[in-house]
Amino acid sequence: MITKEDLTTLCELSRLYLSEEEMESYGKEMTDIMNLMDTIGESDFEYNPIDMANAVPFTSLRTDEVTTFSDMDKIVENGPETTENQFVVPKVVD
Repeated sequence: MITKEDLTTLCELSRLYLSEEEMESYGKEMTDIMNLMDTIGESDFEYNPIDMANAVPFTSLRTDEVTTFSDMDKIVENGPETTENQFVVPKVVD
């Protein structure tokens, strides 16, 4: 189970601000997620060529087509702050 201290640390690192009620709710959800990941990690997976034969073949996927976009000003208009056609991103890691 995730402790309140662990969840508080995660919130600080993620810059999330949660109320006490939200902390309790998210703590339960995080514990459920961690238990699920433990269950998946304990599962025994092995290669089965019969199952792999039924996988989606890559040839049936759409082809990627490269297109050029020449109106860079339209793209950077979406950002709150830009410099030299680049988005300015606030520092989030100390």
